[in-house]
Amino acid sequence: MKKILLCSLALFLSPAAVLAAPFDFADYQSLLDRYLSVGRSIHGIPVNVLDYGRLKAEQDRPGTPYMRLLLALGSFDPATLVERNEAIAFWINVYNIAAIKTILDHYPVDSIRSRQIDWLKQPWKRKAIKVGENLYSLREIEFDILVEGFRDLRAHLGINCASVSCVDLLPEPYRGERLDAQLREQGERLTAQPEKGLLINRVNRRVHISRIFKFDQRHFDAWAGGATSFLQPYLSDPRDREMLQSGDFTLDYLDYDWTLNDLKWIDK
Repeated sequence: MKKILLCSLALFLSPAAVLAAPFDFADYQSLLDRYLSVGRSIHGIPVNVLDYGRLKAEQDRPGTPYMRLLLALGSFDPATLVERNEAIAFWINVYNIAAIKTILDHYPVDSIRSRQIDWLKQPWKRKAIKVGENLYSLREIEFDILVEGFRDLRAHLGINCASVSCVDLLPEPYRGERLDAQLREQGERLTAQPEKGLLINRVNRRVHISRIFKFDQRHFDAWAGGATSFLQPYLSDPRDREMLQSGDFTLDYLDYDWTLNDLKWIDK
């Protein structure tokens, strides 16, 4: 499967590939407009939440936007996406849709790590979504395609694993022409969330960052000089940026809340 994915990525960048219109995510946008609620919190952690219960009740039948979206992805050839940012945006959207589908296929669950999804509480390797002729797991999309295929660590700022402590689900699809701005906004949003993104104590010289950067520490260390170097451009306070640049601090990781980003769990 990995060889197939890498061959597909080569086609993305090949000038001989046939230029085609990008995938139409209009149905995905309609789902976000109807079911996503932004600026909420669960367990005191800021999060954008989905109304999974209503989404499943209203969309789990032929002809609905959700089912049209899955059918369209199943008949789309991603190798026709020859522009790099367009392809990256496409696969970030596919990951997020696949995570939502994983939840809806087993709903009601309280976490993507529910034993109802995978007995070992590791759903990442199970096939989650069909794109073109192939079935993909969340892990294949995240690592084989986005991280190792495109060598772009910013993908971690876009993908949402349907969990409270994950980067917030964007209320619009990622688009090639806006990808750089969208990922920058996501990075700025995450570093401004001390509950789950970045917590800096300048007095005690302690820095806590999301465990997202521990989960893929190998790539951040090898390609970005570490997670704190990767995060520096997204900081709004120059004093925080100066501290991270100094390297004179103790690094630790924030607790990770795997609770489902479900509207029914929001803090009242």
